[in-house]
Amino acid sequence: MKNKISLLVLGLALAACAVTKTTSNAPSPTGNWDYTITGTPEGDFKGQMAVTETDKILKAKLGGNGIDLPIEKFAFDAATQKLTGEFWYGSTQVYMDVTMNGDQMAGTVSAGGMTFPFKATRVN
Repeated sequence: MKNKISLLVLGLALAACAVTKTTSNAPSPTGNWDYTITGTPEGDFKGQMAVTETDKILKAKLGGNGIDLPIEKFAFDAATQKLTGEFWYGSTQVYMDVTMNGDQMAGTVSAGGMTFPFKATRVN
């Protein structure tokens, strides 16, 4: 009986240590996206968001009207297809909460207690 329990514990330990390579066919946010942020007190914003990946680290920035705004704490959850991040617009911190659906993104950006729609379409 002790041998069976020992074998079971050993088997569970080996299974827990096993490394499995999984290949995900989930779309990646890397690439260029045309985006719009609508309804802000300063009007609507349009431009291009660039998402790059280097050594499995994603980086993103918003461009438009001659401004490049790096998105800090940028994260992408492949399982839920959610993107989150923060960026500064002047002295205002803006929070991004977006869901990717294929070549489209939709969600919100929030700042100063206000929330505005964010939409994007993949360019390449």
